[in-house]
Amino acid sequence: MKKERTLDKVDGKQFLTVEESARFLGVKSNAIRNYLYLGRLSTYKFKSLTLLDAREVEGWKNRQR
Repeated sequence: MKKERTLDKVDGKQFLTVEESARFLGVKSNAIRNYLYLGRLSTYKFKSLTLLDAREVEGWKNRQR
């Protein structure tokens, strides 16, 4: 798993939740959690939320085509 980073504040356009990322990639949220566990995507924490960088998720989608 990549290092988890903690955020003090969140810009709604910059980060996606696990569920939003799953919908964007067309996979189930469990698949996203597996990607996080395997270190394929970075994790950000804001309070109790697990977030992903929207640009990284978009790049992941483009590489999987």
